[in-house]
Amino acid sequence: MKGTTAGNWTTVGNWTTDGNWTTVLFDMDGTISDSLDCIAGALRLMAADLGLPEPDLSDVTTFMGPPMTDTVRRITGFTDTVEIERASGLYRDHHDELEYLVSVYPGVVELICDLHDAGVAVGLATSKRIRIARRWLDDYHLTGEFDAVAGASETQAGADKAGIIAEALDQLRAKGRDTSRTVMIGDRSHDVEGAAAHSIPTIYVDWGYGTAAEAATAAYRAHDVTELRGLLLG
Repeated sequence: MKGTTAGNWTTVGNWTTDGNWTTVLFDMDGTISDSLDCIAGALRLMAADLGLPEPDLSDVTTFMGPPMTDTVRRITGFTDTVEIERASGLYRDHHDELEYLVSVYPGVVELICDLHDAGVAVGLATSKRIRIARRWLDDYHLTGEFDAVAGASETQAGADKAGIIAEALDQLRAKGRDTSRTVMIGDRSHDVEGAAAHSIPTIYVDWGYGTAAEAATAAYRAHDVTELRGLLLG
């Protein structure tokens, strides 16, 4: 078995990670796509629109992964719900303008296609707005590889990850897909905690935006796509 055990898991349920997963759920930002420049740029432009100082974005863990409304609240210092929503709207507009800055991590698209070809149910569970997520999947030529796509509504980017995972599972079960052996792939504690709410283990990927402490909470850790492939397909 490739990869390393990150948390206290040596097995997951009654099976090990030897390629017998029935369903694989993927996070998007920091897992499939590198959207750091897009999100950071949108936050800087938002702050400029509001006449605020340029935000300190040197620690990516403070804004890559947490609910965006929490990030907006921290950067602006706003406490009023209306002000936070206005600032969030500015962020969303700039995010849409800067989508060209997003790239895909090498090897991930090929892995997703291989999982689909192997008959594994593949789902997307992202806190990104569903409209943006679907457009990105189209851009990556991945739409046909996903059996379920779950994300946030237009005004709720960063919504509860456990709820988004629940939606992805519901979509898969409605299609008759086997979710009895499901694993989550992600790069932040939000992914680990959201999956754990459904008794689903997470494989943490090192190429994202998380920390070593977050990696330690996951069931397994993949240092690169080759290791992730080994954990998923054996």
